[in-house]
Amino acid sequence: MIRSLTYCLVVSIVIFGCKTSSVTSSADTEKYKEDLTQLRPKYEKPKVIVDSATTETVKDYSDVVPKHHVTSQLNAVLDSIDVLRKDIRYIDGFTIQVYSGTNSEEARLARGKVYSILPESNPELKFDEPNFKVKVGKYYSRIEARKPYAQLKKKFSGAIIIPERIYLQ
Repeated sequence: MIRSLTYCLVVSIVIFGCKTSSVTSSADTEKYKEDLTQLRPKYEKPKVIVDSATTETVKDYSDVVPKHHVTSQLNAVLDSIDVLRKDIRYIDGFTIQVYSGTNSEEARLARGKVYSILPESNPELKFDEPNFKVKVGKYYSRIEARKPYAQLKKKFSGAIIIPERIYLQ
C-alpha cells in the first residue's frame, strides 16, 4: 500500500514537473495601462542659484517651510528619555580581545603590533590576575566591530569579539 502510494506520488511529480511553460506575448503586457499622474504628489521646484566662482549649481531650500513637522513632539520624547536614563553610567557594548595569557612581554608585543595594524586605535593592556589581556576599541554593536576585527584577525588568530560594558563620561 505504501509502496503504491509512493509510486503514484513520484509519477505525479514527474508529470507535473515536465509541464511546458507558456510564453508571454507582448500583446498580454500591453492590455493593462493606468495613468497615475493625478495621484502623485506635486512639489515646487527649488530656486537654483549658480555660484559663478565655483561654477556649481546650488539649490536654495531656505524658504521651504515644513508643513507636517514633529520637532516639538520629538524633543519632548527625547527629553523624557534623557530624564529616565540620567542615572545610567554605562552601556553594553563590544571590544576585540587580541591577547590573553600569563606572559607580560608577549602582551606588550601584542599591544605594539595592534598599533602597527590600527594606528588610530588605543589598545588597553589589563592585568586580571593571573592573566594579561590586550583589548582594542569600544563598539556599540557587533557589526561595528567587524571591520577592525577582520584586520586584526589576519595577525592575531586568537582575536575574538567579546561583550563589555562601555562607561560613559
